[in-house]
This record gives sequence, C-alpha cells and structure tokens, in this order.
Amino acid sequence: MTSRATFLVLLVAVWISPAAADSLRGREIFMTYCQGCHGLTPEESDKRGPHLAGLLDRRYGAVEGFPYRMVWTEADPRWTEAQLDAYLGIHRLPEPDARADVIDFLVLATAGGRVVDPARGEALYNTQCSYCHALTKETARAETRANGEAEEIRRALQRQPFEPHEPTPRQGGTVEGLRRGPHLAGLLARAPGAVSGFPYRFVYEISGPTWTEADLDSYIGFHARLGAFDRADLVAFLKTTGR
Repeated sequence: MTSRATFLVLLVAVWISPAAADSLRGREIFMTYCQGCHGLTPEESDKRGPHLAGLLDRRYGAVEGFPYRMVWTEADPRWTEAQLDAYLGIHRLPEPDARADVIDFLVLATAGGRVVDPARGEALYNTQCSYCHALTKETARAETRANGEAEEIRRALQRQPFEPHEPTPRQGGTVEGLRRGPHLAGLLARAPGAVSGFPYRFVYEISGPTWTEADLDSYIGFHARLGAFDRADLVAFLKTTGR
C-alpha cells in the first residue's frame, strides 16, 4: 500500500463513526471468529496470535513470538487486503461476503479507527446503566420532585447497600424514586462529583479536570466490567444523548 493510500485509510478511520453496516457486520464476525486469538492493539499481548494494530502494509511475521504457519513467496511479504482475503479464506471464512465485511472492519480498526454502534450502546445503557443514571437533568428533577426533599432522598440513598453490579439489570429502576447515581447530561464536559446530592463512594482518577471519552471508557471497564467493543458502543451512545 502506498503512503498516500495509507494516509487515506487513516483519514477515513478517524472520521467514520458510527460505522457503516458492512463494517459492523465485519466486527461481529471478528468478535465471533477472531478476537479469541487476535487483539487490535499492542497492549493485547496475551492472546494466541499477534495483535493486528497497523496490520495492512505490515510485514508478515513482524510481531515476534508466534508460530507463523504460512509461507509467503512474495519478495516483499507485506499484508494487503488481497493477502488478508486469501488468509481468511483458508483460515475460517470461506464465504466471500463475510471476508469482505471483516476486511472492511479491519481496514478501519487496525489503523486506529473506531467501529461503533450507538444503537447497541443504547441497549447496553438500558440494561447496565439506567438503573442508576438518568440521561437528562429533567428526568432526574422529576424524580426528585416526586419523592420529597433532596435531604430525605440523600438519607435514603445512604441507607441503601451500595451494589455497583446489579445481579438483574432493570431499565429505569430507582431507589425510592431516585436513581442511585447522578444524571449523565453534559458528562463529557463535567468534573467528577459535579452533581451534588450523591454519596460518591469511589475515588476515581481521571486524566484532566473533566471527563473525557477515554476516562469514561476506563471507568465503564472498572465499574461495569464490559469488554472493549461494549464500552466503545456505550460511550458512542452517551455522546449522542443526555447533553
């Protein structure tokens, strides 16, 4: 791949979000057949196969420590989309359409792009987060007005056992009408603890004075223990709502 082509791939990878349907289908196939052995970042070094960061235009066998079983005959054996298609065809994906979708995904994801599905993130919010967090100030205020003075609610919250992982997630669940955590409106421009009236029981380090996408991704991983794709979808959804 030429340097110009590489630049275009990087440019597209940065800006495509949410991903096109083909890339999302490719992501699902990757999650089913590939992620058990291959991570997308150099940090994922504990898998059976090499990470795929920067895969296209990378020399075959460039990541050391793995038993490479294919023999390339090209004088300059660098991964291209055509070689990747051939590899996937003999490795687990005989269907051409499935291979094409996976390659669409990998072109973006291995160059640092994010392939996200905000609609799936909304479903994750409903099952993992809505029990504790409203999306808007208006929802939180309505719940507060419906259940008495803020001080009474604060005391009720403090009496409740704190359970960061609900055994049975419920959409819109409340504690005496008020959600257990602060609303999420304007979260990505807000300092931690900025919404008063809640017993913040975790001291959580963030990278700056306000929440960023990276902070939110890290916190979700710590608090809800979701995988990387789930976290990316949830963050993508939270960016589009509750402002």
